[in-house]
Amino acid sequence: MDFSYSNTKASVLLMSTIFAHLATGMIWAQFCDDEACSVNCGIAVSVNNPGCLAREWGRNSIKLHGQDFIGAYLVHSPGLYCDCQNDCTAIPGMGTPGCIDISNAATAKSYRFQLTTCKEIEGGVGTGNNCLTTSSASPT
Repeated sequence: MDFSYSNTKASVLLMSTIFAHLATGMIWAQFCDDEACSVNCGIAVSVNNPGCLAREWGRNSIKLHGQDFIGAYLVHSPGLYCDCQNDCTAIPGMGTPGCIDISNAATAKSYRFQLTTCKEIEGGVGTGNNCLTTSSASPT
């Protein structure tokens, strides 16, 4: 029995997984209370994880660390459950600053990271502020 096809297929799958991970890199973010990423920074979360980060309101900066990162966006939501977005902060890739000030962004109670744009000026469906009103956001 010849297993060369199965072995080749498995090798290609394994190599694709490894190279895809290396291409996207890994970066971690910590939300901090001040604008300089030095006061009361929380636990590190992966920027590659698109899950909702609730109860981070009152934070004014994001401390970043990691390597080989291609960039992402931080979506700001006024509700507790990332139900809509009212602002977006671009997080650049290579040469990422160690600290990003988000103190001038729209007031948010939850955040999530995504790899595709959420900036209205960059176009696309569902970008910009898609919250109908502050009263229709998730319960506070």
